[in-house]
Amino acid sequence: MKKLLEKDMFRYTLVLTIVAIVCGLMIGGMNALTAPIIQRNLEEAERKAFQEVLPLGVDFDKLELVEGIPSSIQSAVQGLDASSKVVGYIYTASGTNQHGSISIVVSVDANGKILGASILSINQTKGIADTESNLKRFIGTQIGTNTPAGDIISGVTNSLNTVKALLTDISVAHGLLAVPSDPYVQAFGEGYTIVQDTTFVATTLVKQKDDVKNAANQVVGHIYTLSGAGDYDNGQEVVSGFAITIKVVLDLNQKVVTVELPQELYGHSGGARYTKISNYVNTLVGKNINQLESTLNNSGDLVSGVTGTRNLVDVLIDALVEEVN
Repeated sequence: MKKLLEKDMFRYTLVLTIVAIVCGLMIGGMNALTAPIIQRNLEEAERKAFQEVLPLGVDFDKLELVEGIPSSIQSAVQGLDASSKVVGYIYTASGTNQHGSISIVVSVDANGKILGASILSINQTKGIADTESNLKRFIGTQIGTNTPAGDIISGVTNSLNTVKALLTDISVAHGLLAVPSDPYVQAFGEGYTIVQDTTFVATTLVKQKDDVKNAANQVVGHIYTLSGAGDYDNGQEVVSGFAITIKVVLDLNQKVVTVELPQELYGHSGGARYTKISNYVNTLVGKNINQLESTLNNSGDLVSGVTGTRNLVDVLIDALVEEVN
């Protein structure tokens, strides 16, 4: 051993080895000390972002990202208030374009209305403030509609397209994860009942009419069941002869309370294609019966890739408008 220590190369190697071991231990020790701090800071920043887009949230429960959720979705949580009631869902999504990367955080209620939106991080070469302003224009709209509430700031088209793509991905995730609240309770109150109108004469496309009654047994709305078959593209070929069913709920002023698209009665392609059609029909909520046709005519950008099903939906809604009028 003494002779080895007398050799310069051995001494140099030994010293370097000792230095490497000491440095490794120091780095490991520093990581052990700083990792929990970094993680805590990240969690605090995330929680701050969650509360910014969903102020009613007190606790945030992480949701598992199930199969079918787009890869751009980084996380999903449900926000709970002080009484542990779900008050919204929050999604974090990231995307890139030729100018760099964008991460957004968006809160959505159970029925798909955007409650809040903010940029979590952005690495763009221009228009950062304009991009954030454009994102906030979607607050109050139905997720996936890609139709902002207000004028868009021009000059940041690529970033706007990235934001729209992320919102579309969030709408797919929301359709897979959210548990919708009962729209009948929201519109008509607790204790409502649904009774079939036996005097209604069914047509080829408008199959049934039901009356919605409140707790005092007063008629406060109507449900029309629409059903018909048509062509659709399943991604490989055009398929014919399969039907879909839509339930449109109107109040006594003929305003759309909600639109249901029961999956068990939906014979066309599911997954993201079903989500697109669901978002499409949800653009009708809040509109008067006489506004339905024009609303759908202005919502065509929602349904790229599902033209056949979209055409069938339009035919069914036209039949409803004709029936009610």
